[in-house]
Amino acid sequence: MMGCQYTALRIFVPVLIMLLSLELSGQVDYVIIDSVIVTGIKKTKREVIMREIDLQPGDTIGLGQMAQKITANEKRILSTGLFTLVSINIKNWNTDNSTCNLAVEVRENWYIYPYPIFELADRNFNVWSREQNYSLKRVNYGVAFNHINFTGLKDKLKLKFQQGFTHKYEITYEYPYLLRGWGLSANYLYSQNRETAYIARGNKPVFLRLGDERTLLRSHRAGISLLHRSNVWLYHKFSAEYNNVSVDSVLVNEYNDRFLGEGRTSLRFLALDYLLRYDRTLYPLYPMGGYRMEANARKEGLGWLSNTDNAWIALAGEYHIPFLSRFIFSTRLKAKKNLLNNPLPYYLNGGIGYRDDNMMGYQLYVLDGRDFILSNNSIKLRILDRNFRMAEWFPQAYKLMNARLFLRFSFDYGYANDPVFGIINQYSNTHQYGFGPAFDAILFNTMTFSCEYGVTRFGEKGFFLRSDVNF
Repeated sequence: MMGCQYTALRIFVPVLIMLLSLELSGQVDYVIIDSVIVTGIKKTKREVIMREIDLQPGDTIGLGQMAQKITANEKRILSTGLFTLVSINIKNWNTDNSTCNLAVEVRENWYIYPYPIFELADRNFNVWSREQNYSLKRVNYGVAFNHINFTGLKDKLKLKFQQGFTHKYEITYEYPYLLRGWGLSANYLYSQNRETAYIARGNKPVFLRLGDERTLLRSHRAGISLLHRSNVWLYHKFSAEYNNVSVDSVLVNEYNDRFLGEGRTSLRFLALDYLLRYDRTLYPLYPMGGYRMEANARKEGLGWLSNTDNAWIALAGEYHIPFLSRFIFSTRLKAKKNLLNNPLPYYLNGGIGYRDDNMMGYQLYVLDGRDFILSNNSIKLRILDRNFRMAEWFPQAYKLMNARLFLRFSFDYGYANDPVFGIINQYSNTHQYGFGPAFDAILFNTMTFSCEYGVTRFGEKGFFLRSDVNF
């Protein structure tokens, strides 16, 4: 906790001195930012940092708000993943003119990540261990290359060459600062699987494999996105992508004729997608305060290039309330609604249990459906927040490791509407809830780890592990 206490003293003491001085002199209780000085950057362009903060030259800030704003902006810069250390300090305070300078000091992260791929094909470690008996056939391996700051403008280049359970070849490039807040990204992905989940039964995916040399599923996806940040908090993403999926006829004829819909062995569609995000969270990587709202609308199937028709909208909001110094109450609500009544292919029928839409205790299950509502609620206790000096042989960017550790208790609720496949999935079309404690760790402001003990509505219990890297 020493690192956290030092940070608080470093920010609050100068502001307190300024307030006392103004009180004695009878001057105004605000300050005008004269300039922002950035030091420590080598690869990163200064404008990247200036776009991430809401403290700009010419801004008038109440002194009572200054300490809170500095803390919030330090955490926002850290959440980009570009830096391992960020410090904002008040400099050259002029009492006569009520002006000051801000000094932003950063230590750049490691930007280039060539790494071997060795990952599980299943949704999480527990599915692999319990449902697949640690099968090495369900492991992906290969090589990948990530550059999270390719030209110094927070632009990302990702290359992937993967074999194993899923053969995948992918390239992605994102350039966020093209012109006046506009950015651009493009992606191409080809994948093929010898084994695939063809249906969910008992709310668990059922997999089919016809041999080591027979490909069951092939997928091509190409997309381009237009990005726009109206300000520090508001983000827009307009995307167009083309998908082409094909499967072995045996899967359709003998196992699930609705896998791609109406007995088809191929599914192709042009999709338009719009994402709107308003993010006022404190430390977005693992929010410690503030709120975030998101809206996502998608249309799958346009014109002669498509043989399916689907449209949906999803709305999500979350709120994080710090209290009693080290506690945080977090709540998130998300709802997805399909806008059409036509039957969905199983391939497009995903609901709860994928990506970030999960329930405590239900990590072994999926709740597929055309519509769903999900509520995640937790109370978190911060038990560690400090910097550790690493060994001398560590790379320069990692000689100082920031570590945060939280004890969390979660209570989640979910409901998924699945009129087609719900008859063979007892958890669909019914109200579900799960709860339990967890430990969360954040290292280097880029890596997150969680160990959870979840209990379902029906009393099923288990330990669950998950991890993620923010780059």
